[in-house]
Formats: sequence, C-alpha cells, structure tokens
Amino acid sequence: MSKLFWIIRPVWFTIVINIGLTAYANPPPDGDGKFRDWFRSLKIPGSPLGCCTMADCRMVEARWDAKTQHYEARVIRDVFSAALRHSPLYQNDDEAYQAARKIWMTNWTRNYGEAAEVWIEIPEARINRAQNPTGRSVLCWSVFSPVFNGVFCFVPFSAAVNDHAERTGIYV
Repeated sequence: MSKLFWIIRPVWFTIVINIGLTAYANPPPDGDGKFRDWFRSLKIPGSPLGCCTMADCRMVEARWDAKTQHYEARVIRDVFSAALRHSPLYQNDDEAYQAARKIWMTNWTRNYGEAAEVWIEIPEARINRAQNPTGRSVLCWSVFSPVFNGVFCFVPFSAAVNDHAERTGIYV
C-alpha cells in the first residue's frame, strides 16, 4: 500500500469515529445559556462540521508561548472528564457511564500519566478566529482524538479584536 494511505488512514479513522459520536458530544457548561447559539455556530477550521458536535467544549485558561509561537491551553482532567456524566448516552445508565469513564481515564493516563492538568499546544490549523463573546478562551477537545493534540477548535478570548494583546500579553 502507498505511504499516503498509511498517512491518511488514522485521520479518516478519527473523522469516522467522531462523526459517529456527533450527537453525543457535550455542550459547554453555558450550552443552554446566553452563549448557546454562539457555541453552536463554531465550525472546525477548514470543515463544515461544528466544533461542539465533535468534542467537548470548555472555557479554558490559555496563553501565548513566545518561544514556540503557538497558543497553549490548560486542560484539567476532572473538568473535561466530568462532561461524560452529562452525556445523553450515560445519564440514565451508571454502568455505561462507569465503563466510558474508565476508557476516558485510560486514554488520559496513556497520554499524560497521572497529571491532573496539562498545557497542550494548539495547532495553528485548529484556531477559529471567530469573535468570542464569552470572556474566556474556548477549547473543543477530546482525549479520544489522536490528531491535532485532540483539538477540534480553539477560540482565543478576543480573537479578532485583541489578538495582538493575547499574543504579547499587553492588554489595552
């Protein structure tokens, strides 16, 4: 088989798996509140797929790393893993929830060890430059995705207006 097949195969596998899970991804904590429509409008950069339908979206702490010239986002294990409890798949089935949580934690441990939180680098291809009304950076991320550090999209706090401020740390 060609080298291209082996390069593309993991990407297609991830896409197929995530499309199959689309209906089960969790909205952000404010998913039913004033930002609901904004979250639903977010698209994965370069794709017609919605960020919030593909991964759990959460408001996160983020920073600009001047050395790597990339954003980084703080992923807290308990914040993202707690989203499983609210999934329609597990709300009325504690046994299924416990099984899913075990798989989630196995993936976390394989990737990050026993760390309770990690800073992950945000690939440039996953930055969504939409105006962000939330007052916080937003990360749509999944421990189940092996591509792009698990990032489906990342919206810096003030992407279009204050991008320079976020990158330099100088806010006007």
